[in-house]
Amino acid sequence: MNLENFTVNDLDAYIALASEFHSGPASFTPPNISVFTRNFEYILNSSDAYGWFIKVDGTIAGYVLCSRMFSTEIGAPQLWIEELSILDSHQGQGLGSAVLDQLQDMFPNVQRFRLEVAPANESAKRLYKRKGYDFIAYEQMIIDRK
Repeated sequence: MNLENFTVNDLDAYIALASEFHSGPASFTPPNISVFTRNFEYILNSSDAYGWFIKVDGTIAGYVLCSRMFSTEIGAPQLWIEELSILDSHQGQGLGSAVLDQLQDMFPNVQRFRLEVAPANESAKRLYKRKGYDFIAYEQMIIDRK
């Protein structure tokens, strides 16, 4: 398994994967090509957002999106794992675990790794608990500009 950075030629492949992810139970937001395109462009032109394909033997098995920020809770850098999606055909092969390990190796100066999980996504919760992630007590609130 390896993580391969998105390149300028990868928009269509990313949109296809993100559309599948956002059509399933792991996401509360429906697929939105405009959002995916903005995500992709930001990732390619930013130093604090990342997108990788998860590849096995040269074949795309999923993708992961992350953003790095400073956390005032801990006074140190944090990596937010925004989306981690493994294709159904590659589930159960240890890829999620390998991705989480590789992210920690890639970001040695990051103190906290943070992610969200949909309440019904029990298999992801089990994986994250096995990897040492704990639930936090916050309820999140948002407001989007119109």
